[in-house]
Amino acid sequence: MAPRDSQAFEILVREHADMLMAYLRAMAWNDALVEDAFQEAIIVAWRRLPDFDRSRPFAPWLRGIARNTLLGLARKQQRRHEIAGEAAVLHIEEQLARIESTPADRFADRLQPLMDCMQRLAPEQREAVELIYAQSLDPRVAAATAGTTDETFRKRLYRARLQLAECLRIKGFLNGAPA
Repeated sequence: MAPRDSQAFEILVREHADMLMAYLRAMAWNDALVEDAFQEAIIVAWRRLPDFDRSRPFAPWLRGIARNTLLGLARKQQRRHEIAGEAAVLHIEEQLARIESTPADRFADRLQPLMDCMQRLAPEQREAVELIYAQSLDPRVAAATAGTTDETFRKRLYRARLQLAECLRIKGFLNGAPA
């Protein structure tokens, strides 16, 4: 690879790292598996960079590599049960395509509608979402951290997800998402 390709690849990976981690976390519920898949996908993408069609968008190409890498690792480690089903993966892909079409410079900026909707949640619901999705805690650990029972925590999280989905639908940011 030419040094220029190396620099361009590094920039592309930095620009897409948050999106790629969000994608992998949406597909898999094991942080170690997600981290391994992320690192391996970057290595595979680097090796396959000469195969990349520069007339096409980089993000879907990178996600395809990440998805295949995650599935391969899950199979090898016998953790297939920790991966979202095909219908969920297709839904995730559809929603990420919508997010990518939102005008903004960075992936985090494209998530502003989600951040706005998060602010509308009750504090205990916002805490539940943050413990599970931002801090990647196991639900039982998250319930203990929130100082509540597992059942109460699950209900908070469920209600928060319903409210977030409805808020994002109203904003035109989400369509038909399963809660």
